[in-house]
Amino acid sequence: MIANGRQKMWRHRTVAGVLLLLAVVGLCHASELELDGRVVGGTAAAANSAPYIVSLQYGGTHYCAASILNANWLITAAHCLANRNQVLGSTLVAGSIAVAGTASTTQKRSITHYVVNDLYTGGTVPYDIGLIYTPTAFTWTAAVAPVKLPSAGAKPTGKATLYGWGSTSKTNSPSYPKTLMVAKDIPIISLVSCAAALGSKGVDVHTTNLCTGPLSGGTSFCTSDSGGPLVQGNVLIGIVSWGKLPCGQPNSPSVYVEVSAFNSWIAANQKI
Repeated sequence: MIANGRQKMWRHRTVAGVLLLLAVVGLCHASELELDGRVVGGTAAAANSAPYIVSLQYGGTHYCAASILNANWLITAAHCLANRNQVLGSTLVAGSIAVAGTASTTQKRSITHYVVNDLYTGGTVPYDIGLIYTPTAFTWTAAVAPVKLPSAGAKPTGKATLYGWGSTSKTNSPSYPKTLMVAKDIPIISLVSCAAALGSKGVDVHTTNLCTGPLSGGTSFCTSDSGGPLVQGNVLIGIVSWGKLPCGQPNSPSVYVEVSAFNSWIAANQKI
């Protein structure tokens, strides 16, 4: 979700419509499609309801989200880390549901190192996962705390909750929120149903992905939700990756990285 800022995306055409990659490919490429806004079908989140979510900001503009794993490491989507200069010039804004970081509980940190999964090849493909390192440890408070990882190989079912600062618009018109949004009780759907709804782009749905509906439309992540958390309780089950545009339309599932498929990778790559 983007709040008070703008993000560009690559365009991918399919039979079903435009495929949305919530990617950071630089903030100045005029050849890319520009869309903004906040979560579709969401409501304002309560303070401290997601103390692990962090806004990635470049030049004061939110472009992606991440989740705090521990005092120095965060987890996000690999495509949020595509532009090295942008990433290393970004600020991590934690502890504030206001995207501007105006809360008294706000903690801001720099980024000095990051890791992208070796199997990620760019675009709307699997293995869209990365890690971020900040040299200044977070201080744990009610507003800033780590998320829990799922058990390795766990296959989440039922419903989940999405947080972020992205687009609530069901059109291509921008709509910028100033506060964190939440969409609750989002149904997790099968990969078979997900791939079928995505048409020709369904071939990119992988066993390491997780999808949510509803396929009837109305609720989904959207532009600049990239890298943000899909949770069940306090457990991070998904990382926002890609979906169709306009957001929240029927037969437009949201595709996430399934975190439980990467426990070993996450543990092995927290090093500098």
